[in-house]
Amino acid sequence: MKEKDPGNTEKVDFDNFAGRYENILDKQLDFFGEENSYFAEYKIKITKETLGFVPENILEFGCGIGRNLKYFTEYFPGSKVNGCDISEKSLSIAAKENPSANIFLINKNEIGRYGEKFDLIFISCVFHHIKPSERIDSVRSVFSMLKKNGAVYIFEHNPYNPVTRHIVNTCPWDTDAILLNMKESVKLLQTAGLEISKKNYSLFFPASLKFLRFFENYLGKVPLGGQYYVKAVRKI
Repeated sequence: MKEKDPGNTEKVDFDNFAGRYENILDKQLDFFGEENSYFAEYKIKITKETLGFVPENILEFGCGIGRNLKYFTEYFPGSKVNGCDISEKSLSIAAKENPSANIFLINKNEIGRYGEKFDLIFISCVFHHIKPSERIDSVRSVFSMLKKNGAVYIFEHNPYNPVTRHIVNTCPWDTDAILLNMKESVKLLQTAGLEISKKNYSLFFPASLKFLRFFENYLGKVPLGGQYYVKAVRKI
């Protein structure tokens, strides 16, 4: 995949995809032979298994149409689930599909309202849509909304996986995507003042090889998975 010039990449307007996001995603993930819900749930399951505490308030930063929110409600039944995004049309769908969740638009006023509110902030495939020059400001906003000893999870596409790169290169809403590797995500979180707690690669096997997925617990350090995640904690 040809590398994009961050200075010449036009920002994708997710309002244009809100109503057909699921249909497009189904086609994009057809190679894996799974319903796209699998790719939402597996990340919430990893978060649940590695978090180490029961969060009071959960925020998905960049929740889109809310595909992940229902799994947070399922896996963290005692927690208050929140979602935010920059796409108003996406948030309208998210609110309708997740009536128990608190939904809000990302802007300075809202970020200020939720200062040190959340003990878990989840960010899935968001930062590759943010220009590299603007990423540190975004992660500092995340830091400001995180409680002391709270955890942030970043899930991102692995640019070293050729299947992932093909999917990104052919996805209509990834035309502005500038992938970041695990090292870049780690540095981003550390620069914002967060302490890295865990980092692993994930999503190694398609549905046709699902019987091998139990091996993923042993492959976390192998940089071949379709995605990776980094867990970081606010210590100050």
